[in-house]
Amino acid sequence: MKKGLLLLSCIFLLLQGCSSESENDDSSACGTVNLISVTQNGNTLNFNYQSQNAFNYYEIGYDQTASVANQGNNLFFNYSFTTTNASNASIDDENLSFFAENNQTLSFYIRAQCTNGDLTDWQGPIVLNVDEFCEKPYDFDVQNGTAFWETYNNQTNASYFQVQYGSQGFQIGNGEVITTNDESTSDAALASGNTYDFYVRSFCTNNLGFSNWEGPVTYYAEYDQNLCNPPSNVTTEVERNASGQAIGAVFRWDYNGESNFEHVVVLNNSTPDSGTIYTSDTGGWPLYNLSQNTDFDFYIRAVCTDGTRTEWVGPKDINIGY
Repeated sequence: MKKGLLLLSCIFLLLQGCSSESENDDSSACGTVNLISVTQNGNTLNFNYQSQNAFNYYEIGYDQTASVANQGNNLFFNYSFTTTNASNASIDDENLSFFAENNQTLSFYIRAQCTNGDLTDWQGPIVLNVDEFCEKPYDFDVQNGTAFWETYNNQTNASYFQVQYGSQGFQIGNGEVITTNDESTSDAALASGNTYDFYVRSFCTNNLGFSNWEGPVTYYAEYDQNLCNPPSNVTTEVERNASGQAIGAVFRWDYNGESNFEHVVVLNNSTPDSGTIYTSDTGGWPLYNLSQNTDFDFYIRAVCTDGTRTEWVGPKDINIGY
C-alpha cells in the first residue's frame, strides 16, 4: 500500500512539473507582433506593424545592417525607441544624413512587452537603403516677431527657405507662406493678442527638393506686426547747433507694427508729392535741415511688406524759428 501511495505521489509531482513547465511556455507565447513596412520620408522613418493580443508597448530597434548581421538571437541595437501605438509609428532621426552619405543600409526589428511583463522575440529584419535627402533647419525659434533658424551644420546646401505660419493649431498647407534667402524673417503679419504656430523648411540643390518641416514653434504676439497700419503720434523736436541756433527738426512716430516708411517735408499747404520723398526704417529718426522762421508740413506713411503704401499721415506743422 505504501508503495502504491509513493508511486501515485511521484506521478502527481511529475504531472505537476509538466503542467508548470507547460504554463511557463504558454506565458512566454503571449502574442505576436510583425513589422510590415519601414519607409523613409526625409529624416522621418515611418513604421507599420500588426499584432495579435494586447501589449503594454512596442519596441523598434535598428542599426546598420553590417552591425547586426552576425549577432544571431542576441540582438543589440544602437538605435531604438518604444511606442504604445498599436499599428504604426514615426520617428525623426538626424543620423539618416550620415547613413545616406555613406550608402548604408539599416535593418529594423520589432518586439513587444506582454501584459504579464514578458517580451516577445524580436521579429525582422526589414532592410532599408537610406536615400539622400534635404536636411531641415534646426534651432528654430520666434522672438519679438522674428523667426530664425540655423543650417550651418547640415551636410546639404539650402538655396532658400519657406516659413509657414497661422493661428495656433493650423494644418500645414493652410497657413501663410513666406519665402526668403535668409535664415530669418520678420515678414509675418501678426495681430496683437493672438497666438501663432510657425514652421520652416529648406529647399536644397542637387534635385533634393524640400526638407521636412521643422516646427511648430508657438508664438504669442504682444503687438501688431506687418498689418499695413499707418504710423501715428508724430512728434517733432527742434535741432540746434552749439550756439543754440535752430538748424532743423527731428521727427518721431509710433511704428504700429511696420518696419519701413516714407516721409517728406514740404512748404506749408503743399502736397506731399511736391517734395523729395525719403525712406527710413526702425533704425533711427530722420533729421531735416530747415530754413529758419518758415512754415513747413511733414508727412509720413508706412511701406507694407507687399510693397503697398498706407495713406499719408499729416500734415504735421513745423516752424523751427531762429
